[in-house]
Amino acid sequence: MVSELQELGMRAEELTRVVHSRPEAERARRLSARLASEKFLVSVVGEFKRGKSTLVNALLGEEVLPTGVLPLTAVSTEAAYGDPEAFVDHDDGTRRAIGREEIVDYVTEERNPNNERRVLRVEVRGHWPLLAQGMVLVDTPGIGSVHRHNTEAARAALLDADGAILVLSASAPMSEQERDMLEVLANRRSPTFFVLTRADDLSTAELARVRRFVKDVVRDVMGQEVAVFAINARASLAKRAGYPHSPATSALEFDGFRAELEHFVAEDLVAARLASARAELARIANSLTASLAVETAAQDLEAAELSQLIAEFEGEAARQRSAFEDDRTLLSRDVALIVDETGKRLAGFAKNATSECATLLEEAARTASKAHLDNELQQAIETSVRNSFEAFRQSEEFRVEQAWQALASGFRTRVQSRVDAIRDEASRLFAVVLPDAEIPAVAEQTERFFYLFLRIGGSGDWIERLLRMLIPAKLARRRALARALAEVTREFEKHAGRARWDLAQRLETVRRHFDEAMRAELDETIDGIAEAAARGREWMRASNTERCKKAAENEQVRTIATALASLDAQPSRANLREAPR
Repeated sequence: MVSELQELGMRAEELTRVVHSRPEAERARRLSARLASEKFLVSVVGEFKRGKSTLVNALLGEEVLPTGVLPLTAVSTEAAYGDPEAFVDHDDGTRRAIGREEIVDYVTEERNPNNERRVLRVEVRGHWPLLAQGMVLVDTPGIGSVHRHNTEAARAALLDADGAILVLSASAPMSEQERDMLEVLANRRSPTFFVLTRADDLSTAELARVRRFVKDVVRDVMGQEVAVFAINARASLAKRAGYPHSPATSALEFDGFRAELEHFVAEDLVAARLASARAELARIANSLTASLAVETAAQDLEAAELSQLIAEFEGEAARQRSAFEDDRTLLSRDVALIVDETGKRLAGFAKNATSECATLLEEAARTASKAHLDNELQQAIETSVRNSFEAFRQSEEFRVEQAWQALASGFRTRVQSRVDAIRDEASRLFAVVLPDAEIPAVAEQTERFFYLFLRIGGSGDWIERLLRMLIPAKLARRRALARALAEVTREFEKHAGRARWDLAQRLETVRRHFDEAMRAELDETIDGIAEAAARGREWMRASNTERCKKAAENEQVRTIATALASLDAQPSRANLREAPR
C-alpha cells in the first residue's frame, strides 16, 4: 500500500515533470527530494553495556547488530528502512556495500580497535515496519567506557539526533554522565524516550523506587513528567522471534514502549512532515495559478503595451530587491549587536562569579582530606561552574532567543510586504486577481553546548605533590585554595567565551538560513511573474500549432494546480489512524 508520504512524493515528481520549464519546477524538485530522502534520526544513547544494541535488535525484531559481554559498539550504526543491505562509510568519503555478517568487523572495538579502519558510520537496511515512515535508529557507542573515542562518538551522535532513546540500567540508574546527557537533551528540546533495561533483576518494590528516582531526576533536569519503561530487551526479542518464555512484566512494558514509539512516528513525525509537504504543494499551486493568470492576460495585449508593462514591473521588482538588501544589512547589524551585548553580559558574569563560589571552595579546602584535596577542590570547581553559570547561560539563551524572534518576525513582515507589493503591482499592471501568498515560518536552530573541564598536568605537578607532603596541612590547604580560586576564574572565563561563541554561531547560522529562505521567497515571486509575462510575449510569436501545444500544457498545469491547492485543507490519513495502545 502506498503511504501518504509516498503519494505526496509522487505528486511532487509529477509536478516537476509537468512544469519543468517554470520557476516552480525547482521548488517541486526540492520537495520531491526531501520527501524521498529525509530522515528522522533517533539516537539510542547511554553508558556502555546498558543493552543499547540489544534494544535496537528487539525493536527491529531480529538479530541485526552485534551484542556481547564486552563493550562492543565503537562506531555508530544506522538502521533504516529499505531493501536488505548494508554499507560502510569511511571518513575519506568512500562508501561500499558489505554483508550483514561483516558489520561486526567495522563497528566493534574488538574487530576495529580505536576505529583504525577510519569508519564514519555503518548503515544497515531492512523491511522493518517501525522504520517505514522515515525514522532511523542510531545505535551509538557507550559513554564512559575505557575507550575515550567511544564517548566522543556517542556525544557527536547525540548532537546530530532529532530524537533520542536514553537507555538506563535498572541496577545502576542515572550516573553523572547520563545526567549530563539529559541536560543536552533538555537544551535541544529533543523528543526523548526513557528505558530501564535489566528490569527483571529487581523486585517489584525496588523497580518502583528506581522508576520514581529516574522520573524525579528527569523532571528536575528537563522540567517535564515522562514515562519510564522497564524492559528486558533480550527476552522481548526472544518473544518476537517465537520463544514465548519471557518475563511477563518486561514483555508488556516493551510492547508499551514500542507502541509509544509507533504512536510518535505516526502522530508526530509523519503528521508534521505531511503537513509541511501538503502546505508546500499548496503554495506551489498558488504560485502556478498566479503565473497562469498573468500569462493568459499577457496573451491578449499588444506587443508594445506588453513591453511597457513588463518594464514597469521590472522597475518595481528592482525597487523591492534594493529595499530587501537594506533590510538584510539591518538584520546583520542587529544580530551583531545581540552578540556583542551577550558577550559583555557573559564576561561581566564570569568576572563576578568567582567571589560567589568562594564559600563552596573554602568549605571543600577546609573539610577535604589532605590526600584527596585536589580531587575535592576540582569537584567543587566543576559543581560551582555548572550550578552558577548554567542558570545564567540559560537565561541569556532565552533572552537571545526572544531578541532573535523579534528581529526575525520584523524581517519576515517586511519581506511579506515586499512580496505583497510585487503581486499587487502585477495585479494592477495585468488586470488580474492573484491569490494571497503567505511566507512560511523558518525553523530555528537547536542547542549544541557542552561543558568541558580539562585537567592537564604540567611537568611541575610532581614537585607540587611533593611539597604538599612536606609542608604543614594548613599551608597546603591555603595554597590549594588559591589555585582553585584561580582555576575557577579561568573556568568561568572559558565557559563564558564558549557560550558567547556557541550562541554567536547558532545565531549566525539561523540568520543565514532565514536570510536565504526569505530571499528565495522574494526571488521566486518576482521570477514567476516575470517569466509568465515573457511566456505571454512568446505566445504572440508562436505558430498556431505551437499555440495549441502551449494551451494544452497550460491546461494540464491548471488542472494540477487546482488539485494541489486543496491539499492543505484535506484531513491527513495519518491523523485518522487510531493511536497504538
